Amino acid sequence: MSAQDNMEKVLRELHVLLSKSNPYERDSNYLVVNKKEMLDILKQLAVCMSEVMDEYELTQQGREQAQRENRKIGEEIINDARAKAEDVYAASVMYTDEALRRILDIMDEANESVKAVYDSMGEKLANERKLVSGDKLELKSLLQDLKDTDKYMGIIEERNKKIAKEKKWKEEDTESSPYAAVKPEIKINRDYFEQLEEPEEEQPEEKTEKAAPEISVNLDSEYFKWKEQEGKEEDSEDEKQPEKKGFFGKFMK
Repeated sequence: MSAQDNMEKVLRELHVLLSKSNPYERDSNYLVVNKKEMLDILKQLAVCMSEVMDEYELTQQGREQAQRENRKIGEEIINDARAKAEDVYAASVMYTDEALRRILDIMDEANESVKAVYDSMGEKLANERKLVSGDKLELKSLLQDLKDTDKYMGIIEERNKKIAKEKKWKEEDTESSPYAAVKPEIKINRDYFEQLEEPEEEQPEEKTEKAAPEISVNLDSEYFKWKEQEGKEEDSEDEKQPEKKGFFGKFMK
């Protein structure tokens, strides 16, 4: 039985004892009870009160213990959740770092690839430039065998100067006004046409129009055929000087 049940039982015994007691003769408000029985009942009541207090203390201790246990469990849950959150955060940071490192590797690989392509292209252009320079020197050396070498060399030099001048003019115009519309400018090189004119003493009686020679020199088989034919005609006594047409345009013998 619990302390509460024992207390109820003792209280009932006390009630029965008082109900069976005889009233006092002089005053009906008082009762005559058995002292020993009354002390036993009071003693039992004191024991019941002690038990109730013990149970209350146990209950209070149990409640506090339960609260402590619940608080401990809550702290464990919080700590576990915090640890898991930190693990997730650390994993995300590691993943981001790995992704950024991979991006840097891709950028480095792309840079190396572009650099390799650029170097290869530069090497090819350098080789082609060497070939073109060699062809240019070869053409100039072939011009040495021509009759009018100085004239053709002068034309080439004049044209090169003109191209360099136009290129310099375009660069200056671009630097001064990069967004301005570039208007073409027509320049007439009078020295160029004066160089092409023959002296009046050497001009034939029959005036023929002389076309300006082409800038690009094409030394093909037709030119050498003309050269051979010209050598054969040097012995002829014909006073009329016929025109010969080659890839340089019209020129006089």
